[in-house]
Amino acid sequence: MGQIVKVTITNIVNFGAFCDVTIDGKVYNGLIHISEITDAYVTNVNDHLSVGQELDGYVISIDEPKQQAKISLKRV
Repeated sequence: MGQIVKVTITNIVNFGAFCDVTIDGKVYNGLIHISEITDAYVTNVNDHLSVGQELDGYVISIDEPKQQAKISLKRV
């Protein structure tokens, strides 16, 4: 947690975006909540992200049993 990692956007939904992220050699499904995309108010995630886009993300938390990570873009 607390590290900067490369993420690849895999799906966009109305509440944020899902991504693939590798942390310490393990691949996780990541979620970037709409509130973690930017400091500005986001009404449409598609205005900020697109499927296949690669960018840096900040690891907020990791749920090892579920192999899921919460990611922030605005904290990078």
